[in-house]
Amino acid sequence: MGSQARDDASQTPRLRPRLIAFYLPQFHPIPENDFTWGKGFTEWANVVRAKPLFPGHYQPRIPADLGFYDLRLPEVRQAQADLAREHGIYGFCYYHYWTKGRRVLERPFDEMFESGHPDFPFCLCWANHNWQWSKVNGDQGRFIAQEYSEDDDREHIRWLLDVFRDERYITINGRPLLLIWRVQDMPDPVTTFTMWKEEARKNGVAEPYICKVESQGDFDNPHEYNCDAATEFWPHGARTLTERIRSPERVYRDNVILEYRSLVARHLERPMPPFQRFPCVVPQWDNTARYKPSGAQVLQGSTPELYGRWLEDVIEKTSSNQPEEQLIFMNAWNEWAEGAYLEPDFRYGRAYLEATRHALRTSGVEIPADVATEAPKAEGGMAAPPSTEQLYRRLQDKYTFLQQQLTERLAVEEQSPLLLKAEQRIEELERDHKQLRLQYRKLEERHKKLQKRHDRVRSKLERVTSSRQALSKPHTPRLEDRLLRLTSKFRSRLGKLMRIKRAR
Repeated sequence: MGSQARDDASQTPRLRPRLIAFYLPQFHPIPENDFTWGKGFTEWANVVRAKPLFPGHYQPRIPADLGFYDLRLPEVRQAQADLAREHGIYGFCYYHYWTKGRRVLERPFDEMFESGHPDFPFCLCWANHNWQWSKVNGDQGRFIAQEYSEDDDREHIRWLLDVFRDERYITINGRPLLLIWRVQDMPDPVTTFTMWKEEARKNGVAEPYICKVESQGDFDNPHEYNCDAATEFWPHGARTLTERIRSPERVYRDNVILEYRSLVARHLERPMPPFQRFPCVVPQWDNTARYKPSGAQVLQGSTPELYGRWLEDVIEKTSSNQPEEQLIFMNAWNEWAEGAYLEPDFRYGRAYLEATRHALRTSGVEIPADVATEAPKAEGGMAAPPSTEQLYRRLQDKYTFLQQQLTERLAVEEQSPLLLKAEQRIEELERDHKQLRLQYRKLEERHKKLQKRHDRVRSKLERVTSSRQALSKPHTPRLEDRLLRLTSKFRSRLGKLMRIKRAR
């Protein structure tokens, strides 16, 4: 799609679209997580415990270049920004947690904001959802409930105005960009956002450009909530575009497994809405680390090449927007427990980042020069020993192969109890079959006896019937004559006897 346009664009560099990656500040201990999960808990604890659900399922996800980092370290935050900038990412969108003036996971952002480092563009997304330790309905499991009030909204915007004044803050036509995770959960967003814009004007700050995130598949028009635009957040709502993969295996019933290629194709066919909607591209998605054996959502079949082609097409479609509104959101920079990250891992290395940079260059966008990637030469022209990363990649490939074999074996072992039950059922049916055969034989012998009796009765009946027929026939003349003679003889003897009796 748009290949000719890209060829033309490659000859003349054009304005760079701004790729903004969602950034999770979860990777450091906080008291709330210590209380709920145990001392020192971070998202890495879930990541390393993930297990594959089916043969070939890529789990667990292991970070490469940056390792299992701690976001309290400024060196880590600087390395992230350098890596993102090098591959064409324009800025980070930090998740911002505010509940009745209380903030959590705030340390990485606060230290970045107060120190001025890294010098990398950023904006905020207010994650206005309840904090809960399990995926449940209602209040069960929540340990920080999101509440709203007019006073809290006013305190919130006044805190935000200080952040908006930072030179690094991302703007659209001079207005600071602010994302809201769940606008529809707010009791009166129209009133709140009107007050926020008034407060901004009173304090000499441009009105915030409020962007409604289409989280949980909510595609309502943002103007209904007094928002300026919306942004996609795939794979939330992906099931409206593509069907889940069906299979008789239980894992496909207990988890939502979608085809990555199908989502890409359906997304590119999606019509433009009557309002400004910024596109979102997800390199990968697999939240098995959070939901373990059931309830996970997996985008199966993602590759750096397929992701790169999707991003190229999205860049091309976005080029028709006004220059300041050529924004593309990436889900995400470091959502490791959701399998949505651009940071290098030991399976793909920097392949997704390189695909990002390649997509920009293919679209005619100028980005920093490549860093040399050729393998270093040792003295005498001999190739240097493989780097630590290369060794880990080899180990990861071997690990993946062994993991697949183990998964297949476990799948067979999981099925063995079912096979045993089936065999036991077969034995029971065979015993029942033998009993039925014996019963059949007995019935067959009885049937033969009854048949013989029936034949005897029928023969007797035939004889009786024949006799009846014989008796029912009219007398012949010969029989009548004989009867007359016998009658005459009987009378003659009777007369003789009477005479003898009188003579005595």
